[in-house]
Parts: sequence; C-alpha cells; structure tokens
Amino acid sequence: MPAKLSSVAAKAPARKIEGLFGPKGGVRPDRYPPEGYVRHSAESATIDILADTWTYLIIREGFFGARRFAEFQRKLAIPRATLSKRLERLQKNGIFKRTGKPGRHKQYQLTERGRDVYPITLGMMWFGDKWMCDGTPPLALFHKTCRSWFSARVVWRETGEPVQASDIRIRIPKDYWIPRPKTAPRHRRSSWDGSVQGRRPCSVERMLSIVGDRWTFLVLQELFHGNHRFDDFINALLIAPSVLSGRLINLQRAGFIEKNEELGGYHLTKMGLDSYGPMILMKVWGEKWVVRGERSNFDFVHPSGGIVTPVAVCSSCSNLLSARDVSYVCNYVVPD
Repeated sequence: MPAKLSSVAAKAPARKIEGLFGPKGGVRPDRYPPEGYVRHSAESATIDILADTWTYLIIREGFFGARRFAEFQRKLAIPRATLSKRLERLQKNGIFKRTGKPGRHKQYQLTERGRDVYPITLGMMWFGDKWMCDGTPPLALFHKTCRSWFSARVVWRETGEPVQASDIRIRIPKDYWIPRPKTAPRHRRSSWDGSVQGRRPCSVERMLSIVGDRWTFLVLQELFHGNHRFDDFINALLIAPSVLSGRLINLQRAGFIEKNEELGGYHLTKMGLDSYGPMILMKVWGEKWVVRGERSNFDFVHPSGGIVTPVAVCSSCSNLLSARDVSYVCNYVVPD
C-alpha cells in the first residue's frame, strides 16, 4: 500500500520553543555561529556525497535502468576515468552495489540508500521544469499508484501543506554547533562550471549546471539560514574569498540571488526560494543515511507547535513517491 499523508494538521498545542525562528520567531539563533564553532548539518553531509554533477547524473542513469559500466559511459558520454572514480565513490558511500558472477560483466545496482535519493531528484526536476525549461518538460511522469500523470510537490508530511521557504520555522538543539576545525577541510575539485553535460535534455542537469558543486550548495544553505553578507559567508563556511565571489556571481547571473543595497547583502529571488524544496530533502536523506542520529539536527516546526518533515508527493493523489511507483515518457529522442 502506498504511504499516505495525514489530512489533518499537527495537533500539538502551541507553545514557546527554545531556539525557534520564523515569521514570529524573533532573532534567528541558527544564523551566526558562536565564536570558535561552525554549523553541524545533515544537509552538508549529504552535499559532501552528492553535490557533484557527474555523480548525480550517474545516479540519474541508475534510475533510468543503466547497470553496466559501458551503459553509463554511452548514455552520459563521460570519460572512462571519471566514471570509474565516481562509481568507486558511490559504492564506498553505499549508493550503488556491484553485482555479477566471475567472468561476466559486472553490474552496478542502486541500493535502498541510493533509491532514497529519488525524492531529491524529483524535487530538482520540478525546479528545473519550472524555472529552467523552455516549452515542454523533457519527461512526463506517470504515477502507477493513482494512474495519473503528475509533477512532484514538496510538502510537510504531517499536514500536507506545501513547503515554502518564507514560512519556515525551526528549532535548534543545544549541541547544534560543533567546534571549528583547526585547519579548513580540503575537498575534492568538482566539475561545477556548467560544462558537464550528459546526452539527455534533463531538468535536473539544468539545475545542477548552476548549483552542482559543494560550495554553491553551501552558499545557498547559508542564505536559507538567514545570512546575506559576504563576511558572514566567509565566517560560516571557511571559504576562500575568491571562491565565494565566483559562486555569488554565478548565482546572480542565473537568477537565484540578487544584491540589494537597501536591505544589505545578497538575497534570494523567488527562483532562489523555490530551490529550498530539493535542498531540505537533502537534509532528510542525510539524517536517515549519513548522520544516523550521531548528533541532533535542527527540527522544522509547524505554527501549531508540532514537528514536521518535508517529503515529495504526487500532485494528483498526494501519496509519497518512490522510484518503483513511477514510470515516464521521454519527450526527446533517447540516446543510443
């Protein structure tokens, strides 16, 4: 049976919540890290695994049914060395498992952990279809459960209400902040500049052409946590000024943010605010598969006082979505 949403809003009585911010929450306690501390974030942990364009496109091809190394290479036109390294990382992180008998072609199959990336993919597809697609979207999605064509919606599981970044209220735990590392962490170089392209006209790929690297995702994360000024990004992320400048310029050019002299600093546009759905689905995935309860993370709080969780649902029947329940029709010529 498909998972259903509750049709009734959370019933917990309204109460004062320590560390709450939102439309009526006053000063945001999650905005500035205490001196000597940095943000602990399941979303950041997810970004470290997934926020690379080639990585995400390989996972996408897994959802399209690719299993063999040659299939991934042919469908993506990806260099063999790049594909080999990404598949190795995806196996190490439990997204794919390698199967096959000795002497035969090995296959790469998505694990349960990998299949759980599907809601994030649907969220990115919705964003790309809305903001970065001219004309007919590349894919038409069909939900087998309700036998309807649909698009994904990101809603609160407990209430069914759409998630809107401007209405977000959160509570942070006492151990939310972690000690700042003595040296800035080193991260692998990622193909971020939009030159990474598969062979499909893909709305997910269009979104990733702008935000498909770790630093860009983290800058967006800070904007959603209420930071707007250049120095605030530097202090929160330990990012080099030249790297930050490049990311902000590209986000401006793409229409995600704008510089507002009256308000001060950089602010999300309506387009940028819509990217919040896929971003917070990354948090949900990270809490389930990466952090796994090792530390507390922040909670989303409904105005009634109840804790709520973002999920991707079918626009036709409001049921939760999984890759097994969705088929599709390509509105383009499928690459050989």
